[in-house]
Amino acid sequence: MDTDRRAVLDLAPWLAAMKAKGGQEPPTDPALPPCPLCGAAALSGYAFARPGQIEHDCDCSYLEPERYQTALLQTWRRYTAPRLLQADLEGYPRYRAYLERPVEGHQGNRAALEAVRAYTGGILYLYGPPGTGKTHLALRLAGKIASEGRFVRFRSELDFLAEERLAAAGEGALPQYERLVLDDGGKSRFSPFSSERLYALLERASTGGCDLILTSNLPPEAFSARLGEVGAAVLSRLRGGLTVPVEGPDGRR
Repeated sequence: MDTDRRAVLDLAPWLAAMKAKGGQEPPTDPALPPCPLCGAAALSGYAFARPGQIEHDCDCSYLEPERYQTALLQTWRRYTAPRLLQADLEGYPRYRAYLERPVEGHQGNRAALEAVRAYTGGILYLYGPPGTGKTHLALRLAGKIASEGRFVRFRSELDFLAEERLAAAGEGALPQYERLVLDDGGKSRFSPFSSERLYALLERASTGGCDLILTSNLPPEAFSARLGEVGAAVLSRLRGGLTVPVEGPDGRR
């Protein structure tokens, strides 16, 4: 940036004068992220619900607007993604604890742990008996993804289908996901509608439209068979991803 433009945009003297005149520092909000370039505090009164809904106690947004906006977008994603995931788990207190508590490794879940550590996208299907830690594994992975500023949401299969029904009835927007943890697959009652919507989700994930992490008590063959006519197509898409058994004792006992 040339010297003349910097002189025009440098608001530091003006801000200093305003502070001196007012006799106090502008109020700041330590709960909001600081400036991604210089670390200055965020001013209070902003929700940061969108990348532009924040202001910092510095001149970076004027002096280096392009660099500031690029860095701010990533800051907003890192700030927002974990909060969206936490909000999805409001009705699941134990599941919220899974985001912080590491999974205890043992012989029965070793392959699943390695799959979760190596996961970079696509379809991941974790299956096994109740209580073996499938949801815990999926949420630990989701928490890591969210902390990197990548949006990932959590829905049980029942909740997912309920949202889809509301959207089909014109009572809500059709949900769109960048990444989704679909928990407890196989628990909903079969219907042509549920079969169609689950197939559409798997089709989208298999073609790169979203990342999908599924958990189920059912092996892939049984999960797919319950979907009727589209069962073979669903099984093909699951096998095109990664299917991993999770064994071990029932941790809920």
